[in-house]
Amino acid sequence: MPFRLTRQICDLMVPLRESGQLQSTMVFTMRALRNNHEILLNTMDVFIKEPLLDWHNFARKQAEKQKLNLDDMTDQAWYPKEKIKSAKRKLKGDNPAEIMKLDLTLGHEKAEHYKAMLSVLLGDEQCNQRAKPYDGTVENQVACLIDQATDPNLLGRTYHGWEPWV
Repeated sequence: MPFRLTRQICDLMVPLRESGQLQSTMVFTMRALRNNHEILLNTMDVFIKEPLLDWHNFARKQAEKQKLNLDDMTDQAWYPKEKIKSAKRKLKGDNPAEIMKLDLTLGHEKAEHYKAMLSVLLGDEQCNQRAKPYDGTVENQVACLIDQATDPNLLGRTYHGWEPWV
């Protein structure tokens, strides 16, 4: 999920909670990011040529899980390229749940818990904004991000060290 927006943080924003100042600030920021996406994406090309050490380590772990020999791969920048592709989709306005689904698939597709986690991730149309029809507007994208960030079912499963009482 993009960030964790716990009940405790939402309670600090009463009476409007997350639908007030936070949401309007996120909409304003997302619009600015979308309008200037070329600058951001050009800057990110550095990460393909010189990826972060954490990305190298994660790519190696994922290659081992998927039984790939990273040293023999012709394109060792596959993980940074995936991260840049994910950023492009976010800036284009794709559904955050679908982007997160691809990230989940990248590292956990063969895991036994994958299908269960996928259903939690995509949500339920009855109670989750991210599962409802998506039109790609900034407002809808922000609503989906807030939905992901506040869903206790998702929050509790994605971060096993989460301490909601703090």
